[in-house]
Amino acid sequence: MYFTHSTDRKVYAWDYSPADGATALSNKRVFYTHDGKGEPDGFRVDTEGNLWHAVYGEGRVLKISPQGELLGEVRVPTLATSCVQFVGTELFITTAQLNEGEGTEEQRELGGALFRVDVGARGLEPFEFKL
Repeated sequence: MYFTHSTDRKVYAWDYSPADGATALSNKRVFYTHDGKGEPDGFRVDTEGNLWHAVYGEGRVLKISPQGELLGEVRVPTLATSCVQFVGTELFITTAQLNEGEGTEEQRELGGALFRVDVGARGLEPFEFKL
């Protein structure tokens, strides 16, 4: 299980195995530390265990391996990337609107847009749970 602490620029991981009856989280650890100016935001996991992580303020989505290593990135022409979602092998990337004075004119015009990129990977099926 993963949790993003955006302002600390860290992604935490825990062990979690509901299949064997263990419902408690254990082994908390820092999975990935972002060293850029932006803040990690929303993410999804693909069928190979890679995280596809939007970075707010940098206009990109990072592909992070199950071992926490940066494998690649997808860039979009605006800064406020907020979340991602798989539809087949396409990754839909949401963005937020920029304020006046932030970024370039083009980046402000494209803020709030939805982008679609074929990344050749498929996302995990949603996991149903009760709180």
